[in-house]
Amino acid sequence: MALPLLITTRVRPFFLAWLTVALLLLALGRLSHAGDALSIGGFVTATDQEASDGYFAVGGDAMLVVKPGTGLQRWMRMHAGQHVRVTVETAGLEQ
Repeated sequence: MALPLLITTRVRPFFLAWLTVALLLLALGRLSHAGDALSIGGFVTATDQEASDGYFAVGGDAMLVVKPGTGLQRWMRMHAGQHVRVTVETAGLEQ
C-alpha cells in the first residue's frame, strides 16, 4: 500500500514541472510567429519551354508558376542554375 503512495508523491512534481515547461514552450512558439513564414532553398531549374511558359522548379520540393512577360519571369530566367531562397510570409494587415 505504501509503494503506490510513494511513487505518486515523487512522480507528481516532476510531471507538473514537465507540463509547465511544455506549456511555456508552446506559448513562446505561438507568440514568436515562427509559423508565419515558409522558406525554401534550392537550385532554379527549367527547360527553355518551361521558362518561356513561366514554370520554374526550386530545389526538389517546389514549383513556381509566374506570369510570362513579367519582371519576375525575367529574373527567374536569369538566375536559372543558381542557388536561390524563396520566402513566403504573411503580409499582415494592409489597408
